[in-house]
Amino acid sequence: MLAKLLYGYKATQCLYVAAKLNIADHLLSGKKNIHDLARTTNTNCDALYRVMRCLAALGVFNEESEKIFSLNSAADDLLSDSENTMKDFIILCGEELYRSAGDLLYSVKTDLPAFDHIYGMNHWDYLEKHPDKAKTFHDAMEKGSLPMIKDILKHYDFSTYKSIVDVGGGKGQLICEILSQYPHTNGIVFDLPNAEKFAENYIISKNLSDRCKFISGSFFEATPKDSDLYLLKVVLHDWDDKKALQILQKCRESISKTGKILIIEKIIENNNFKDLACLGDINMLVTLKGRERSLDEFKHLLDIGGFKLLQKIGTNTVFSIIEAESI
Repeated sequence: MLAKLLYGYKATQCLYVAAKLNIADHLLSGKKNIHDLARTTNTNCDALYRVMRCLAALGVFNEESEKIFSLNSAADDLLSDSENTMKDFIILCGEELYRSAGDLLYSVKTDLPAFDHIYGMNHWDYLEKHPDKAKTFHDAMEKGSLPMIKDILKHYDFSTYKSIVDVGGGKGQLICEILSQYPHTNGIVFDLPNAEKFAENYIISKNLSDRCKFISGSFFEATPKDSDLYLLKVVLHDWDDKKALQILQKCRESISKTGKILIIEKIIENNNFKDLACLGDINMLVTLKGRERSLDEFKHLLDIGGFKLLQKIGTNTVFSIIEAESI
């Protein structure tokens, strides 16, 4: 068991190489030998073969005969156009986040993000200064979120809400999916300026410009006023308790009298997803100043922030829904 865990960093980089080189896309038309793949991707044939052989041994891609590879069900999730694609998320994890994880000891010693130590700025400032990295980040959040968003819509009824703010909503995938199913509802995507063009293009692509708009701003300063529901999808885990509380308080100041808040996060609890939640917590430790939390920790933040926890709704993914009302 320990050996497999120890070698996990190598598997991550093999997946990253395959994603970055679009290997799955190149195999979509049918099986190919390693010479063709190397020529197409402008890589060294022997080195690429060793990576592909390793991935096949791990269950990603099939090696049908020596040095001839094809897709399998696991590799399908590396396809750019797959509904459940993880390609962009793997690229995200294989670059800056990977390097940050390699300096975990720094974070353990200092309780500070290794990311800041390595890159000389925090993650959000880094995205502001590197638009290409911001695109990778937002693409990863969009495509990696689709199964979770579909599951949220199965488990929660949004029919009573007329106005919804997606706080820290990125491209706006969640709010757009909600509006597509609930035609009487209007929405706002609220996020930093680096998300604006991505969100506006996404809203247009979903033909929702008449009911959804992007507003730029910081949720530490204020959020859009007087909506019925404020969504916080994987937002609070990015921040320590002091900052998370500040976000909740800004939502509380803006929310309508009968308004509610939905927090969508991994919750650390004894279930089948505890390992993923705890690994996510390590990512927060090295990348940001945030953390994954238990339900009691969320309840504590909500109590101080002016909200009453109403219910926790489990889903079929690692994410849960926490519903709370303003008090």
